[in-house]
Amino acid sequence: MAQPTSAPAPEPAPAPAPAPTKAERPKAVAKRSTPKAAAAPAPEVRTSVAARTLEPRRPQPEGFGAAPSEPVPFEPSAMTRPQRVSGREPRLTEEARAARVRGTALVRCVVTREGQVKGCKMLNGLPYMDQELLETVSTWRVTPVTQQGRPVDVEYTFVVRIPAS
Repeated sequence: MAQPTSAPAPEPAPAPAPAPTKAERPKAVAKRSTPKAAAAPAPEVRTSVAARTLEPRRPQPEGFGAAPSEPVPFEPSAMTRPQRVSGREPRLTEEARAARVRGTALVRCVVTREGQVKGCKMLNGLPYMDQELLETVSTWRVTPVTQQGRPVDVEYTFVVRIPAS
């Protein structure tokens, strides 16, 4: 009888190599990835600290697209009327008194959000009274004109009456 031959003993598997430590691992290997055709990596852009600081926010106009320096026309159906709070009454000039001037003048001005009256122009004046009326209306403080609850700069026409005295 033949003796069974023993099969050669299998060779032991080699021990796995220890994983490299963090100090041994090259950084470039960890960051590399397969390049994609659709998305190329964006170049790193460095900006100075001055370029990254935010500008202070400028107040936005509160009217319907109007800039703060551009008053909107007055719309009686959508805005409140300004009411005079302070300022002097018009005085008759010597020439107007001698000519017994009476009547109504129309003065167009800009009423600011703060209630100041600025940039007045005569639309329909009275004899010998134009300069006096412009100066008088410019001294007035009024309640601001509001639109949807917000104060707006507006062009407003004041009606100034010179009554008989």
